[in-house]
Amino acid sequence: MRQASLMPTPPLRPVLRPADPPETRSLVERLGEALGGERVAYLQWKGNWKRSRWMSGEGDIDLLVHRSAEPRYSAVLWSLGFRRADPPPASAIAGIESYFGLDPATGRLIHVHTHYRLVVGGIWRTVYRLPIEEPLLASAIPGAVFPVAAPEYELIAFAARMVQRYNALDTVLRRQPRWLKGIQAELDSLIAKANRGKMAEILEAYLPTFDLPFIDLCLASLRPRYSRWRRLLVRRELHRRLLPHARRPPIALTLNRIMTRALTLGGRLKLIRKRGKHFSHGGTVIALLGGDGAGKSTCVREISDWLSDEFGLMTAHLGRPPRSLITLAVGATFRVARMLRLATDSDDARERAPAYLAALRDVCTARDRFRLYLKARRFALSGGLDLCERYPVPQNPTLSGPRLDGLAPLAGTRFGRWLVAKEAGYYRHILAPDVLILLRVDPETAVRRKTDEPAEYVRARCQLVWDTDWTGSRVHIVDASRPLEDVLAEIKAILWELL
Repeated sequence: MRQASLMPTPPLRPVLRPADPPETRSLVERLGEALGGERVAYLQWKGNWKRSRWMSGEGDIDLLVHRSAEPRYSAVLWSLGFRRADPPPASAIAGIESYFGLDPATGRLIHVHTHYRLVVGGIWRTVYRLPIEEPLLASAIPGAVFPVAAPEYELIAFAARMVQRYNALDTVLRRQPRWLKGIQAELDSLIAKANRGKMAEILEAYLPTFDLPFIDLCLASLRPRYSRWRRLLVRRELHRRLLPHARRPPIALTLNRIMTRALTLGGRLKLIRKRGKHFSHGGTVIALLGGDGAGKSTCVREISDWLSDEFGLMTAHLGRPPRSLITLAVGATFRVARMLRLATDSDDARERAPAYLAALRDVCTARDRFRLYLKARRFALSGGLDLCERYPVPQNPTLSGPRLDGLAPLAGTRFGRWLVAKEAGYYRHILAPDVLILLRVDPETAVRRKTDEPAEYVRARCQLVWDTDWTGSRVHIVDASRPLEDVLAEIKAILWELL
């Protein structure tokens, strides 16, 4: 094999990250303190009952923010490392934004659902705006972490939010919705705190299409013994009263959901890639490098699990790209020729003779890698994240790079020179990734870890990475000899800083 330059790289030195002191306070607590310090007009308008869930990152944090406070609010989130991510256009709801931040105390992502309008409902059903943002924000009282709405406002929003969840499928198939039992404690608590006289005043002043008897009807329908058929009537009455503030889901989104559920048997088959959120400032191509035994595949799998639930993510192994039909044909021909001893792939033999068939196979591999690279780049262009393994880099092309440059027999013939140029052209157009992370582990540790390959083979490949001079590259070097938990924590911190 011969090393060759794949692509120009900016003259930057490797990034060696010093160990940061552990952050003991949660990101959620720091967010509450920062927003209070900036005097942002906001509050947490729902979810207060599930504090342990959203504090740990398992659930969303729903904040209602005054429009005039948007610049200061956004600045606070960005200063704490939050990143804005948007759903596909068809799934977006005006007035709602999503921000994600990495909590170093837990290693989990914190999802802040930002509302500039008080909207209830989800993307798959009719959504309603409750036009009471101003008085609701003015009613803010201290909460556990964030300010919360006065109980009267919270109960009004709770009633509308729960009733809009009723659907005909639940009515036909089940005696009551599955979620109904889980809200009873929260419902009892809100009813006990709210003042009915104040609620009547609020409805008369700010939401005249509602009245106290209708709110009572909504709350009564949330009890388990209520008629399931009458729940649909309550749901219909809610729609009638909020009709000027209603928005049905786009027909294209509804049809897409029906088709997806039919093709995947209700989500049981993973035939269609999930369209997750995309970062508003664009996508990123991430390359995770390392020798055998460094833990690349494990880290790619763990990072993929970490990000794929929320974001549009694509994984690509450029060392083993999907093979095209022409690659399969050339490979089959090469195997037959080798069985007949008409072709060889040994380095010594290729130094003495052109070995055109083996060279053509290498060109096909380069083409397949370039095609996978194009797919990854286009996915990132649409805002997605690409997590790549065995990404070709100029510092160490031996593991995943050109093989033909420097083979004298090929340089002596016109066809041989064409093959060399063709392979080099594919790799030359593979540009540097946006983020390059190297998992570095000493060869002996790699041998102890990777027991499914011959020790000398693993040692030699790991030594190639160990001996490589990474000066002049934008690589972030991670000590992969540590426990997996520590390695993943550092990779997550690097990625979140650079996304």
